[in-house]
Amino acid sequence: MTTAAPLDATRTAGGVAYDIIDRALRAVPEYQDFRGGVLSRTAYCSWLGAGGLRPGDVGLNEDQLNLSTRFPVDERAFVAQVLEGLERDGVIASTDYPEDEFEALRERVAQQFAHEGRTTYIFPEEARLLFALCHLLAPRRTVFPGSYYGYWAVWALPGIRAAGGTATLIDIDPGTMALAERNLTALGLADGVEFATTDAIAHGRTLEPVDLCVLDAEGPSPHRAPEGMDPDLIDKAIYFPIMEATTPALRPGCLLIAHNMLLGNLTENRYFTGRIANNRAQYARFHGHLDAHYDLQRLIPSSEGVGVYRRRTDAVLREASR
Repeated sequence: MTTAAPLDATRTAGGVAYDIIDRALRAVPEYQDFRGGVLSRTAYCSWLGAGGLRPGDVGLNEDQLNLSTRFPVDERAFVAQVLEGLERDGVIASTDYPEDEFEALRERVAQQFAHEGRTTYIFPEEARLLFALCHLLAPRRTVFPGSYYGYWAVWALPGIRAAGGTATLIDIDPGTMALAERNLTALGLADGVEFATTDAIAHGRTLEPVDLCVLDAEGPSPHRAPEGMDPDLIDKAIYFPIMEATTPALRPGCLLIAHNMLLGNLTENRYFTGRIANNRAQYARFHGHLDAHYDLQRLIPSSEGVGVYRRRTDAVLREASR
C-alpha cells in the first residue's frame, strides 16, 4: 500500500477539485505513472480498487480519489479527439480554436478567480472543451441555468464575446451570483452578461430565443431535501423540469451542453458502478425529454461527463412570453 502525507484540511476548503486531487496525489508513484502514460487507466483503477491507497491517506474523499481514474492522460489530445467527432457529426464546421488564448485565460483564472470556500468540479478538459465549442459555435445568446459562482461560464464567455453575443447566468442563490459577478468583473468578462438571481425553471419559461444552453444546475441533495419535496426538484433530477421549461426557447439546431453526465464506466470501477446507477435513475425523465426534443446526443467521457445535445432541426421555436 502506498501512503502519502495527509493533505492540509485548509487546502480542501474550496477551489478547483482537480487542483485539490492532483496536489494530493502528485507524490504517489502509481498516480504519476498513470498520468505519464506508463500505467494504464485500467491498471491504475485496479490498484486503487485493491486498496492501494485510502482516501484518508491523502486527505481526499472517496469521490475525489476515484475521479482521478477518469482524468485524461493528455487533456489537449482528448479535446482534439472530441472536436473531431463533433465535426464528423456536423455539429461544428472546424476544430480550430485559439489555444494560446485558452492558456492565457487559464493562467488569469488561476490567479484571479475567487472561490471563497466553494469547490467547483469543472475539470481542465471540460473547461477547454467549452472554451473551444463557444469559439466554434459563435452563439449570439447563451443561457447558463444553474450557473453557480461562474466557473463554468468563464470558459464560455471569450467565445461568446468574440461573436458579439450576450449571456445570462441563472442561479437562485444570491451569494453565489454575487460572487460570479465579482469574478467575471475582475476578469473583464462581465460586459454583456445578465446575472439573474432567480428560479431557473420559472425563468426558462420567459426566455427570449437562445442559441446555446449550458446546463449545470443542482437541487437539494436527497438527505437535505424537505419532506414531501417533488422528486424532480432534488439533486440532478432538476435537469428535467429546467429543460422542459427552457427547451422551447432553443433555436432549432442549436446545442445544449450539460455537465455531470457521468453515465459510462471507463473501467470496472466499483465506486462508479453505484454512482452511474444513481445518475441514470436521476436522469430518467431528462433522457426522455432529450429523446423527444433533440436529434443528436453525444456523451463525452470526461472526468465528470459532458453531454452535447442538438435541438431538433424541425423544432418549433417558442416566442418569449414576457
